[in-house]
Amino acid sequence: MIKMYDVLVIGGGINGCSIAYQTASRNRRTAVLEKNTVGSEASSAAAGMLGAQSELEEYSPFFEFARRSRDMFPELVPELEEKSGTAVSYIQNGMVKIADTPAEQQRLERMYYFQKQAGEHVEWLQPEVVKTIDSSITGDHYGALYIQGDGQVKAPELTKAYAGAAVREGADFYEYTPALEFIYENGRVTGVETPQGRFYADQIVLAGGAWSRFIPPFGGELPPLIPVKGECVGLHSAVPILEKTVHASDFYIVPKPGGSIVIGATEREGEMGKEVSAEAVQHLLHKACRLVPGLSRASWQCAWSGVRPQSADHKPYLGQTAFDGLWMAAGHYRNGILLSALTGTWMADLLEGKTEEQEWVEAFSPRRRINRKEEEIIGADY
Repeated sequence: MIKMYDVLVIGGGINGCSIAYQTASRNRRTAVLEKNTVGSEASSAAAGMLGAQSELEEYSPFFEFARRSRDMFPELVPELEEKSGTAVSYIQNGMVKIADTPAEQQRLERMYYFQKQAGEHVEWLQPEVVKTIDSSITGDHYGALYIQGDGQVKAPELTKAYAGAAVREGADFYEYTPALEFIYENGRVTGVETPQGRFYADQIVLAGGAWSRFIPPFGGELPPLIPVKGECVGLHSAVPILEKTVHASDFYIVPKPGGSIVIGATEREGEMGKEVSAEAVQHLLHKACRLVPGLSRASWQCAWSGVRPQSADHKPYLGQTAFDGLWMAAGHYRNGILLSALTGTWMADLLEGKTEEQEWVEAFSPRRRINRKEEEIIGADY
């Protein structure tokens, strides 16, 4: 079997599906190759926070990209829901960034002043005031940054909505179809070999998350990605326990519509296995229940893990690689859900030759200068 397309996306995660939706919407013949099922890796494991303000404390192209993407969701979600028939459970319930140590207090205060200067809606809360925002937060802490307009989604639902909307616009999806090898002809990448035959395209977008460098013959020559395994715990409560998303220095608690509660996530750099350790479950439950004691009354649901794709500078690779015909959209790390809205639009623009935001082109280029940490991991076999 030989298939011909304008755009071929390798990877059916949330960003691959977003790119497919945007390119198909622009009347480009689009296909997505997924080695398992759509959204089966990091996109199904994510807690779904849309926290453009939750981690950044200085201006950068990444900060601007993140908040531009966040601002797209109020209009994008209804559009995707209508076209796909999939509900996304998008809510803006606000986030409380807890300072659980004196050092974290200082960091969050710096973040507060930066966010205010950037025109974002944030408040700094003294410890005694935090309870007025969410009475369930009764554990010891040193104050909190309150981001009132912060939102969240159910990540698996959003991924399915992107995919469903892409199909509605004419995109083809091929599950259980891994890309085995790039086809390199006349100095450019023209397609990929799969168990189902060859797929050719004018432009190929590599969006395979932490697995993006594993495709021969030159996958190892692409920008390095560090796999970071994260483990999560799921609880359920018929009676609401927590209203706001809570984010501390090394864990978060995300209450979902319907009574489910996600507690996450560990960070195990270099690990790609799916096992969940007893140590991780103990750590997450202990931390969460100390800060929000009411969680001890919730019932156990499950535990799971996912593998985040991290670049050395924590910025995604978005753009053309050193190989003609091959583009890359990977390395979103902990922000894949948040960045998915703009990643799709931005990559579709780049594929059409639109480069109005030159600062973004340079900041996210897969060909940007490699720093020391990246040099250390080049050639690492994960």
